[in-house]
Amino acid sequence: MATTALSDVYNQPALASYLIQDPVEKTAFFQSGVLATNGIITELARSPSNEIVIPFWNPIDASVEPNYSNDVYTDIAVPRAVNTGTQRARIAYLNEGFSSADLVAELTKQDPLRYVAARLDNFWQRQAQRRVIATAVGIYNDNVAGNSGDMVKNVALTSGTPGEANMFSAGAFIDAQATMGDTLDGLGAVAMHRAVYTHLQKQNLIDFVPDSDQKTQIPTYQGLRIVVDNGMPKFGSGATTQYLCIIFGAGAIGYGDGAPKNALAFEREESRANGGGVETLWTRKDMILHPFGYKFLSATITGNGTESRPASASWADLALAANWERVVPRESVPMAFLVVNA
Repeated sequence: MATTALSDVYNQPALASYLIQDPVEKTAFFQSGVLATNGIITELARSPSNEIVIPFWNPIDASVEPNYSNDVYTDIAVPRAVNTGTQRARIAYLNEGFSSADLVAELTKQDPLRYVAARLDNFWQRQAQRRVIATAVGIYNDNVAGNSGDMVKNVALTSGTPGEANMFSAGAFIDAQATMGDTLDGLGAVAMHRAVYTHLQKQNLIDFVPDSDQKTQIPTYQGLRIVVDNGMPKFGSGATTQYLCIIFGAGAIGYGDGAPKNALAFEREESRANGGGVETLWTRKDMILHPFGYKFLSATITGNGTESRPASASWADLALAANWERVVPRESVPMAFLVVNA
């Protein structure tokens, strides 16, 4: 079957029509409610500054006893103030190019634009998921280093022979949830390594529910969608390897989609390949993925190591404890962590 070159089929409006308007909306984190969008964050994602301030309302303290009405004219009630706080986030300016060497061999005249669009959508979905996990790992590292691990339940052994008490279990899961206090309601997803998922499968503890298309079965645990990712952190080795599981509440991560000047671009370089020519399709996306209740301090910004002046936080940057500072009480953060053996 004859192959088709990118230049034969590339048409930006036509290709854009095949793309999902925002592929991040197809991720498990978005569909489970972990990612929350609103107009303010979206507007900020399109601002001219790469560091932005996100305001939020501080919760009303219900532990303070209210006023009690009486019939004494001279008694005057004093109202309480309603205060705001601020979080600081950083916009990520992302792009990737796909050259003809990667795509042309598979592009056929069986609707090649749809094939390319599917590749781009899937790419950005996986990128968003990676950034969510890296961000959560940074929150974990900051919590252990600076907040005495008040968001963490650790049942894993570092030596000896782990037993069921050191594995992912209902009891350990509930204890981790309990660190969230009043944010316990509205949990959205739990991310785990494949090794932990396999243990749950063997224990027959996973339920499957059909997706809206009735074609895909979604794994769940106690009502939470399971996100399996082999990039999830693990510590140590051998039988006492420790695995980090992340429990996300609804709205744990704020999301805003930016508007790059040219989200799709086609480039042809005639002199490349010793004059044979090289074609590249470029895709660009600006986004904010920011955990509620935190400031991103931008203490270390390295990008992917190829830039002379990094402007965006890499996965490694997001995972650094020194880049995060909690600005709300623990119970206001809809996220918790469970460390287990597998």
